[in-house]
Amino acid sequence: MTQHDSARQDSARLAIIGCGAVVDHHILPSLRRIGWLPSVLVDRSPERIALAAGKLGGKGRTIAKASDWREVADQFDAAIVAVPHVLHGPIGLDLLASGKHLFMEKPLAVSTEQGGAMIAAAEAGGLSLRVGLLRRYLHVARWLKALLEARVLGEVKRFSIREGFVFNWATSSDALLRRDLAGGGVLMDTGAHTLDLMLWWLGDVASLTYRDDAGHGVEADCLLECRMASGATGRVELSRTRDLRDTILIEGTEGFAEVHLAKNLVLAGSPNALSFQHEGHSPAEMPMQLFPELFDGELRDFRASVAGDAAKGITGTEGLRSVGLIERCYAARETLEMPWQSARPSTGANGDVPKLPAGSTALITGATGFIGGRLAERLVEQGVRVRCLIRNFGQATRLARLPVEIVHGRLDDAEAVNRAAKGADYVFHCAYDLRARTLNLDGLERLIEAAQREKAKGFVYVSSFSVYEPFPDGVLTEETRDGDRSWIYARTKLDLEARVLKAAREEGLNASIVQPSIVYGPFSKPWTNAPAEMLLTGEVILPDLGEGLCNAVYIDDLVDGLVLAAQRPEAKGERFIMTGPEPVIWASFYEAIAEAVRANKPSYWPADAIAKNNHGFMHDLKMVLANPKRLIQIVVRWPTARQALQAGYDALPKPLYDLVTRVYFGGGGRRFGMRYLPDPQALALYRSQAHASSEKAVRLLGYRPRYDFTAGMRETAAYLDWAYGDLREQSAAPSLPQPDATTGSASANLAHAG
Repeated sequence: MTQHDSARQDSARLAIIGCGAVVDHHILPSLRRIGWLPSVLVDRSPERIALAAGKLGGKGRTIAKASDWREVADQFDAAIVAVPHVLHGPIGLDLLASGKHLFMEKPLAVSTEQGGAMIAAAEAGGLSLRVGLLRRYLHVARWLKALLEARVLGEVKRFSIREGFVFNWATSSDALLRRDLAGGGVLMDTGAHTLDLMLWWLGDVASLTYRDDAGHGVEADCLLECRMASGATGRVELSRTRDLRDTILIEGTEGFAEVHLAKNLVLAGSPNALSFQHEGHSPAEMPMQLFPELFDGELRDFRASVAGDAAKGITGTEGLRSVGLIERCYAARETLEMPWQSARPSTGANGDVPKLPAGSTALITGATGFIGGRLAERLVEQGVRVRCLIRNFGQATRLARLPVEIVHGRLDDAEAVNRAAKGADYVFHCAYDLRARTLNLDGLERLIEAAQREKAKGFVYVSSFSVYEPFPDGVLTEETRDGDRSWIYARTKLDLEARVLKAAREEGLNASIVQPSIVYGPFSKPWTNAPAEMLLTGEVILPDLGEGLCNAVYIDDLVDGLVLAAQRPEAKGERFIMTGPEPVIWASFYEAIAEAVRANKPSYWPADAIAKNNHGFMHDLKMVLANPKRLIQIVVRWPTARQALQAGYDALPKPLYDLVTRVYFGGGGRRFGMRYLPDPQALALYRSQAHASSEKAVRLLGYRPRYDFTAGMRETAAYLDWAYGDLREQSAAPSLPQPDATTGSASANLAHAG
């Protein structure tokens, strides 16, 4: 019996090569469920191997562990490979050359040359080569395939695919953020699934145009427009920054159908499509199918293919089709211009946008956030070398578009801070960790020490004008008394400010403090995205007539101020409120966003009625009782809890297992018809008559806001239309199936599973 024949037994010895997030969260639990446990674990990280081994369980089992699979090549017959994309081809070819059956997490490879070589090697060796394209196991995907093959829709004329989510994958390394490891961004990652389905359903692409947002790094948003060999035309839009519909809409000469790309949902269709049945499934009776089941299906099929069933699994030849299309897209790449960029002013009042010297080096903390991210974009545009200290790789997808250096580490990690600050001319401290007050204080201490050692020319700490809350009526300046220290956020910010001022006034650091007001603009979570989502999904309540003052500042004006504060000698040891040219009332602010997303305007209640309906334990209890799934939504916002939930899914007690199955894995989307009442703190903010003044920044720094509210909302409205068009359509079409609100949809998990 040859080595290949011995591997074609149910007892084929299995290795896992690469023990990262997809293995931890999905593959290991699936292998436990189907009863095919690996005997070999391979990873360069001993910590990841130990974590994986610990989750396999089983006393007395021997698990071989290695940093290189060649060290244990004689101890396995088949391998599941889950390493960074660019390593798929080299590792896969070597494994096949050594006679190993191979399951490759998508994509098969990053080039058709490598993928083709793997296919040839598998055929020459009589080996199984399968690819992790698990969406083909969805009932709805097979239903649509049969619908098209039966020509129920007639001749397909056009189609539209829109798939996107705000990236939240608990990635264990920076591999997805680096072109040299990932081979690409959302097109290579999510697109490997999406384009595979498109080609499977609709056939080959004859011609295409392709645009994305990454001149450097890896793309977060992309757009593919193509003509198929059949003559049909279509658009594919993929995003890591927006929640899109996650559907394909196909129109033919005899009808149409719209189906979800990752869940068993037929959202709409012509009567002939909605009456079509396949394998006992009809659009109205499509059963729930959770993505853990899909992992089980593809891994069972791989095991069967190793045992000799050539009909099982997605073959390398099939997997190569999407690789070839991705390769064509990148070869034809053009720049994807964002809608809000066209109206952006190019100069300030004095003829120039504030700049740092080209060639200088800037360190930004909090660059995965809104303010730090836009600052990084601006500095890159100006020829500044930008280095970013980040804690969470999964939140850095927009940052990864830029030619910036990413240093991974926590603020209180002195070694990481020192690496990030090495050679920095300017330091912008935008980060704030909501989890721990001491982490913020210790982190600032480490940054100040590093900036002093590097003799930084400028150090800017980004605080908030919230340090004065609750605001007194009238003009609000840097001399206004401190706010309520019982609020942990304000107390921590004030203590951080005090430490910066001490470093500037007593220790010689060229440090200053910027206190932004209400910062809005593209990608602002609290003051653009959140209001838009609330207006689109329910009723927003504002107090009285909404006549409280909103001290709004457009993001680019704030970035101007940060750059000025970093350079002007007058900034040292001072703090500066930075806001827009004039405040607007909150009614105008919310109504402008409502107009941009074409939603209902806010409702206005007397303040005492709001306070009565939104206060105390009973209100909180009513919220939970109205939507008990909210509890899981809150829990899994914490990355550690989310990882534990995903990884420990199978070990949950039966009642909790069933709840998580329905809510976390089977849910998705948003809950419509909500009523959003401001809590007591927000109520005070919305009623405030404080007029924030930037007079000090104008006088000492030359700060000149370029955007009044009309100009700022012009760009913001263009962003909102781009970001929330799909949600607007959903809110306007309540008759379509609307899943319950959860932390993240199944599509978000499936989009990058593997």
